[in-house]
Parts: sequence; C-alpha cells; structure tokens
Amino acid sequence: MNLDVFELCSDQLQNKLLPMRAKFKAADDKVVEEAAKKGQPELKKPAVKKHDFWFPEDMGSNNSGFYELQAVLTHKGRSSNSGHYLGWVRGKKANEWFKCDDEEVTQVTEEEVLKLSGGGELSCLFRERYIIRLVS
Repeated sequence: MNLDVFELCSDQLQNKLLPMRAKFKAADDKVVEEAAKKGQPELKKPAVKKHDFWFPEDMGSNNSGFYELQAVLTHKGRSSNSGHYLGWVRGKKANEWFKCDDEEVTQVTEEEVLKLSGGGELSCLFRERYIIRLVS
C-alpha cells in the first residue's frame, strides 16, 4: 500500500529528502519504543499532527519520497477497447476502500484490494503524495 522512491532519486534529491525522512523514522521509533515499554504486541499509531508534504520552494512536490496508494483501476477483457473496468478507491477513513462498478459502489476491505495482484486483470496504480503525519 506504500511506495518509497528514495532509491530511485538522484543523490542531490536524496539529500533534500533526508530531513523529513528522519522525522518519519523518529515518529516510528517512538511508537515502537512505547509499545515495547507497555509490552504491546500490536503497535497503535499515536495522535498525529499534519505537516506540509512539499518543499517550500516547490509547492506540490514531495519532500519525503513516500507515496500511499489512493486508487487502482482494473480491467477484465481481451483488450482495452472491450471488457469491463472497475475502480478501487481509498476512502477518507483508515483502511476504508470502495469498489466502483459502473453505478454500483460498494465498500470493500483493504485485503480485497491487496488480492488484485493478477489473475488475468490488467491493473494500473495511481499514487498520491503522502500526507505527513508525525507525533505532536
């Protein structure tokens, strides 16, 4: 559900991404540390504070290199000119997904979306920038 493009970036861009990635790592480390202290097997995300995800000099850019899957388009049929397309779209809540089949929209689980890994379907992934959320 996540894509990290850091290794695909130039050395110069990687250096620009490092400060925000360090914030992500610090937030993740804090979650792990608190869970270990409490002896919790499952990690719970803490309250979050939103931060801009772009570079100040380049609005709309990505300052971390992390992307989160927002939608999947699948196709069943012999060619793109025939067959049937389905859209799978992330909702606003955590783990909320919707299957869009013409005028019929149904809620599905994240697991159902993860199962779209072939089976004769042509799939295209659309990704949007990560909204950076860090512990306040």
